[in-house]
Amino acid sequence: MKIKRGLSVLVSACFLCTSLAGTAQASKWGDILGSVFTGGGSSGGSSSSYKTVHLVGKITDEDQVPIQGVSVVFESEKGGSWSAHTDASGNYRMNVPGATNGTMVISGTGWRTERYHLYTSSDSERVSNQQLHHDYITGKVTDRYENTMQWVKLTFEKNGGTAGVVTVYTDENGNYKATLPADTNYWVVISQNGYKTIRTNTYLVGGYTRNYTMYEE
Repeated sequence: MKIKRGLSVLVSACFLCTSLAGTAQASKWGDILGSVFTGGGSSGGSSSSYKTVHLVGKITDEDQVPIQGVSVVFESEKGGSWSAHTDASGNYRMNVPGATNGTMVISGTGWRTERYHLYTSSDSERVSNQQLHHDYITGKVTDRYENTMQWVKLTFEKNGGTAGVVTVYTDENGNYKATLPADTNYWVVISQNGYKTIRTNTYLVGGYTRNYTMYEE
């Protein structure tokens, strides 16, 4: 009886060890199979569908002076846009999709907005520099004796006034500043009581200086 009882205990212990080993092995195989069917590992976010290109450049004025705080935007033809602002050295940098056509839009207060086509290329870096010019013209109005004239009215009519009219007046020093909607032809009318009205059609570009002389009636 003691021998049978001892054998029974031994068999039970062996069965328990086998079951535990089987369970651990099954768990291990389960992990392996699960990894195979689920792709393996944890996902760190969706992978990018395009190659990233570093779009860099410098924005300056016509005298090569860097312009700070200018907005630089790349608008992809496939949809989406990426933007940056220039630093104190006029430099900008942003990551954009590679091998993509799009439009660059560069703008800032007091500057004429520039738009141009850009292909980002397949290289790791794409350089695109640009010059800006002001969106306003300045000047001085004097009489024939070169005395400055205050409160002279200047009207700038784009396309004969059908696309907007800009009106400004000279200050106490005879100076004026007119922000124009585009670089194009304008009808310019300059008038003040007691003086002959000046009427002229001219092509005006932001950043220009235009002085005028008025004569008595």
